[in-house]
Amino acid sequence: MPPTRRKSGNPTSAARAQQPLSFNARSNRITKPSITAASKNLDKTNSKKLAEEAEISSPSPAPEEVDVQVAEQPTTAELAIRSQVEAEKKERTDAETKASKITDAQIKRFWKRKEEERKAPRVHQQGLSVEEKVLREFDLSSQFGPCVGIARTKRWKRAEALGLEPPLEVLAVLQKADSKNTVQVQRAYMDELMSSKFITS
Repeated sequence: MPPTRRKSGNPTSAARAQQPLSFNARSNRITKPSITAASKNLDKTNSKKLAEEAEISSPSPAPEEVDVQVAEQPTTAELAIRSQVEAEKKERTDAETKASKITDAQIKRFWKRKEEERKAPRVHQQGLSVEEKVLREFDLSSQFGPCVGIARTKRWKRAEALGLEPPLEVLAVLQKADSKNTVQVQRAYMDELMSSKFITS
């Protein structure tokens, strides 16, 4: 048989019982301390005196029209990718020399083989160039490591150094497109999506 609870016969325990909460009572309201009328008048007179002293001591200069040009400043991610690209340009490996010999026809054949491996065609990439498709495929290949926050060339070289055998065609596309727009080519598409400046509703 389970033990029974002891009932205390102490009459003070009933007095210590918790009172029920009342959410509608006026006594439960919390208010801020109010400012008296006398302190308001003092504040007004003090502020008037300070304003008069400021006008007397220094006359205000005439407003000038300023032509403001807002320049598009690069984001932190773009600056990091630019520095990575500059560091990667200094070192030229034998893989880069092989990649520079790859033609556009070889890149198209590479992409055609990739498309044949799929069961269905890519529907949402119809408006993209073959080079952009190759780069996005490389971005989404997780076997070569994360693509966010790292330049594509650096990611390719890191994967090669780890023995993951990234496709030379990707490096060839990067080298050919590098002269056009370094930051946009070197930055992964996922990186652009994740660090977007614009919020749409």
